[in-house]
Amino acid sequence: MRKIMTCLALLALAVFTSGAFAQDQTPAQNPAPDQEATLTGAEVKFDTTTDNKDQQTRLDIYVKTSHGHEVAKSEGNTGRWNKNSSHTVALQLEGDRTKEAITGGSVALTIHPERNDTWDFNYKVTLKFSDGTFITKDFHDCVLTNHDPSRTDLL
Repeated sequence: MRKIMTCLALLALAVFTSGAFAQDQTPAQNPAPDQEATLTGAEVKFDTTTDNKDQQTRLDIYVKTSHGHEVAKSEGNTGRWNKNSSHTVALQLEGDRTKEAITGGSVALTIHPERNDTWDFNYKVTLKFSDGTFITKDFHDCVLTNHDPSRTDLL
């Protein structure tokens, strides 16, 4: 009986220490869960149409999450943007924001004219993420004036 018990104990020890029951602690075989994509770049391309933006008119651009937190911006953009011209503005990133938080967010534009100004334009927002994906959104037939200087568009 003692011999049988010893054999069973050795068998149990062999089974529980085999590769089938052992836990491998090497990180290569237990990868970390996928991290969510974060914003790595943002730009806005403006196409002025029938009425230019005056030299002194400053333009502020903000990209916000669906909860209204800023994720990218560019403030005080000046210069004459003539009719039928294009201008691309790179935005400064504000912290690490996830793609999920930005989806459903918005773009806010505000001009600060020193005198009467009407600016007609189309624009395209491009947001680049750490997973190599992009969010792009086009907006057409936009107008900002000294009487109506701001607009907010949903991404």
